[in-house]
Amino acid sequence: MAFKYRRSLTFDKKFKKLTEKDQELKKRLINKISQILDNPDIGNFKRHDLKGLRSVHVNPFVILYKFSGDTVEFVNVDHHDKIYKNVKF
Repeated sequence: MAFKYRRSLTFDKKFKKLTEKDQELKKRLINKISQILDNPDIGNFKRHDLKGLRSVHVNPFVILYKFSGDTVEFVNVDHHDKIYKNVKF
């Protein structure tokens, strides 16, 4: 079952910035997003300040998302070294 989805403004901005010059990365990210929408349980649970979020890696990038019911919300996407510094959801 494919889930409905929403994208945060932060996610949209980062996705556009990361993929505007790298079509291969764009394909990899879209493929992973498709996998998440097919099965949102594939992500790793986050703890502490990020409780409620899940993450999946598309090396060296990370997609942060959360889901409830039948909706997946993509929160952020960025390089692994940067993504956990200023997460707000």
